[in-house]
Amino acid sequence: MGRRYQVAIALGTAILLAALASPVPASNNAPSPASSPTPTAGPTLAPIDADSTAAPATSSGPGQPKLLGHVYTSAYCSNFVEHFNTAARGVIDNDQHMDAVDADLHKIEYDWDRTDGAMRVYDDRVSLIASVNTMLKSIPVTQAAVNQLLAQAKETTDPARKAALLESASQLQKTLDRQRAVTYDLSNVIHVLLDKHKKEDMGETAIYNTQPAGFQYVGVSLLDDPVPEPGQDSIVHNDPSPSPSPGATPKAGSVEDILQWTRQRSIIGTAESKAAVAADRVVRICNQESDASTQAGAGSASSAASSAPAVPAPAPASPAPAPPAAAPSPTPAPARL
Repeated sequence: MGRRYQVAIALGTAILLAALASPVPASNNAPSPASSPTPTAGPTLAPIDADSTAAPATSSGPGQPKLLGHVYTSAYCSNFVEHFNTAARGVIDNDQHMDAVDADLHKIEYDWDRTDGAMRVYDDRVSLIASVNTMLKSIPVTQAAVNQLLAQAKETTDPARKAALLESASQLQKTLDRQRAVTYDLSNVIHVLLDKHKKEDMGETAIYNTQPAGFQYVGVSLLDDPVPEPGQDSIVHNDPSPSPSPGATPKAGSVEDILQWTRQRSIIGTAESKAAVAADRVVRICNQESDASTQAGAGSASSAASSAPAVPAPAPASPAPAPPAAAPSPTPAPARL
């Protein structure tokens, strides 16, 4: 039996046992709105940049809240921007870690049968452990931000704003649940890589040990043949297959095929796109309310100016009297000789 299928069977068994013994990841119990916006082809999730929609105003009118880009920093909008950005950054960071995991899985597949495969796979496994560990630490922080968004949506009374916020928070929760499930599966991959499945660990060996002493033939195979160590079959497989590209379809029986890697990332990308579209609707509602507040403030200022009593203009000052003209000097008489 090939080495790939042996690793795949061991991994599939470990994931199945872990799924039966582990609690189901937390999910969002809030109902999703009936209609959801159509996402784009790829994930478009990004933190809300207040300066990307419009330049901030130089100064706010009297009695008006301070501007955050084009969105007034009201309690509702500022809380939404803060919690959404925290959740979006956490989800995007996990996507980047999953890109690194994708590369690590390809490296493990490529390095296993190399002459120095033992050392190479060791380094690949250490890199995989670091990525999974970072994701495990970031998921609770992201979950807390999503919980804040769900709580804010529950307290919202405006129907349009409530629907948009609930859609965004629900899709973020769906994304996070998928990332959490992928992280648990990757933890099992790490355990399988650390597990040295040898002949004494086979089910056939366990059955043989229950037989009476002497030669006994056991013709039962549980498809759990020993997994060769990295680099052990380098002479037979001295030309490993090239590493597939990250977007390629996983090979049947590979680790990514068992993890349903392509499907999981597709679901994550679609949920992120829906969350981004719904968040844009919330921002537009905040912008409309800000514009309405600005117009109301300008209208009240103009009405106050028109209703103020008129102040009479001061009378023009009378011109100063002209100075008297100087008397002409007398002409001197000619001298008499």
